[in-house]
Amino acid sequence: AAGLCCLLPSRFGREQRTVAEAAAAAAAGSAPAVEERLLPPWHRRARAILAVVGALIVAKLVTSTANSMASSAQSLVLKNELGFSESDLGMFMSSQFAFGAVANGLLLAPLCRLLGGEVRWIVGNATLAMAFGYFALAVVVRPTAPPAADAAGSVVSLRMCSFVGMAMFLAMFQYGLSTSITAESTQRVSRDMKGTLIGMEHGIFSAARILTPTIGISIFTHAGSSALYTTCGAVFTSVFVVWSALAKQYLPQAEEPVAQKKKG
Repeated sequence: AAGLCCLLPSRFGREQRTVAEAAAAAAAGSAPAVEERLLPPWHRRARAILAVVGALIVAKLVTSTANSMASSAQSLVLKNELGFSESDLGMFMSSQFAFGAVANGLLLAPLCRLLGGEVRWIVGNATLAMAFGYFALAVVVRPTAPPAADAAGSVVSLRMCSFVGMAMFLAMFQYGLSTSITAESTQRVSRDMKGTLIGMEHGIFSAARILTPTIGISIFTHAGSSALYTTCGAVFTSVFVVWSALAKQYLPQAEEPVAQKKKG
């Protein structure tokens, strides 16, 4: 469905006046109330969008892929390695979604200010923080020697609490990162291109999430959960390094609004 949206006709109608103004214009014999515009073909629009916000789309795609790989095996890690029961697993997943909603609704603005304010700094600092979070998870779930019988319960509880805390930490930065990228990318393209941009993002991310759970489960099955989280941390570290080196080149500052230029 997302791919078929690219085949929609480029000609479309856009309302220019209110109903009363349209009736008055029709009576006076002036221009029609609906203006038809001819946009370029979808592939030219896609190239134009990628030229403006391609760096943002690639950063969001790669980080979303790593997050999807980790989340695909999360239930297995919690149940098989940390000993969560079905009720505990349901409670954790519900709490994680609720915390993400609170973080995205109430903590997004202060978090973005803490990360630097501008999207260039937000993406770099957020990817660095998430790389740290995934490497920490790799240490938490790493197999260790069995503890003494009297200390086994406290060790398991410590691992469970550490995993839950790092998962909430990652959720906070994940929502801040993706929301900031989406807000910045839609701001940088023209009004006529916003729908194409949103369709491209949904299509690309939906296609990517078809494959990433298989990759995540495959790494988990053959190498273990620690290797999976280490891989996700390496992906975020790579994004941070590449973003730090190339963001200034491929993500120029947004143009100053016309009103501010005139005021200056």
